[in-house]
Amino acid sequence: MAPSLPAPPSCAGHPGAAAGWRCEHCEALLCPACVETRRAGTVEYSVCVRCEGTANVLLRHRSHRSLAARLPGALRFPFTAPGLQALAAVVIVLTVLRMAVVGIVVIAVLPLTLALGVFWAAFFALVRSAARGDAEPEGPGFTDLVRDNLVPGLMGLCVSGGVFLPALVRAWGLLESASPDEVLKRVTHPVDTLSAPVFWADPLLWGLALVGLLWLPWALLVAAMSRSVFAALNPLRALACIRAVGRDARVVTAVFLLLALLQGGLHQVAEAVLGLPIVIVPRLIAEALTCLVPFAAANVLGLVLFVHGDALGYLPARDHLEPTLGDTAPQRVPVALRESQAEPEAPAPDAAGVEAQVAELGAAVEARDVAKALALYGALHVLPRLKLLPSHHLFIGQAAAVEGDFPLSVKALEAAADTAPEEPTAPRALVLLARVQGEKLGNTVRAEELYRYIVHRYPDTDAARFAHARLPPAA
Repeated sequence: MAPSLPAPPSCAGHPGAAAGWRCEHCEALLCPACVETRRAGTVEYSVCVRCEGTANVLLRHRSHRSLAARLPGALRFPFTAPGLQALAAVVIVLTVLRMAVVGIVVIAVLPLTLALGVFWAAFFALVRSAARGDAEPEGPGFTDLVRDNLVPGLMGLCVSGGVFLPALVRAWGLLESASPDEVLKRVTHPVDTLSAPVFWADPLLWGLALVGLLWLPWALLVAAMSRSVFAALNPLRALACIRAVGRDARVVTAVFLLLALLQGGLHQVAEAVLGLPIVIVPRLIAEALTCLVPFAAANVLGLVLFVHGDALGYLPARDHLEPTLGDTAPQRVPVALRESQAEPEAPAPDAAGVEAQVAELGAAVEARDVAKALALYGALHVLPRLKLLPSHHLFIGQAAAVEGDFPLSVKALEAAADTAPEEPTAPRALVLLARVQGEKLGNTVRAEELYRYIVHRYPDTDAARFAHARLPPAA
């Protein structure tokens, strides 16, 4: 477990204020009042107000705020606006599928299988979203029936059933043989099944059930990370997770025990609601009641990855660093650009002028004259993308990123990929574009979209392998 860091250090000039930056030149710790934001073209950067050296943001590990302090937010998720939207979508789909279940076992298998896939796909999608700290949860794609429905459903069933397999085998041995219809009823109404008197007098059954319950959160956590049933059901992996999480493992286990008790109570309420003589509404309410706890549990597991993902090997350590002062910005900001003060745009050059500029830019790129190439590329009024080689766009994109002109870099790298999507330069440009978006501009959502596109569009390339390594594991 990453050690909790102390409170933010104090500013060198204002001892009573917390520092959020450090000057590269004088190495002073700086608070928002000692940092000024400046603008060079379209790029903003921070400087020390004393020596005008570059001020770098101080970072610290997410674990500076304990998992226990973050837990209330995760548990409240089902009652937030995004959580209610996700809950409503899943509940409606599950209700429709369960209403399609009829007494014939063969016909009932299909809707039950689809319902299982919908539930677990949503569960693992919530874990991934919470692990990234997304305010808006990611919805399962459902563009591929096998990948987006059957695989997560099978994984969730195998993992949740696997940890309780000893208890289930014991319970099945205590039950009398039954017809296929009665077996289906036992599966679809587990609360009624487990309330049979024969179970209550068997301490071995409940001991095995308790072991499975303690194992369940860690098995699901490994499943979300590795996408492997065998890894999830490996008790050594669960123990490794507990060791990596450290003291927070006790908090997570205690929370899951309480959630399990709450889920049992909600199942009882749901069974009572189903008896109401109203069309559809009782089924919707029952599904919502039984999904509340899993939604909260998914966010708790995602929170574990959000705080301890680097210790668990889920994400690189750099992805678990955040600004010491959060979203606090420097107090001194540049004057806003106003259209009234903007210089009038120069008239667009004629065709001959454009040809001349393009030729001059190409010569500068071939000569590796970075300053001249960037100036010419940025000065073109109407960029004739098709008249520049993809390699020239790529060169400009790389050079602009090095120089810190990220908007120009994005423009050039997009052009490099768009003008010749089948050329080898295209995947290279997209990888650089994703890195600029994620690492320089902080647009991690756009970066992940680009990485996923690279993996899909350019498989079996070095760019796809690099992009795959940068993507979070999917359930």
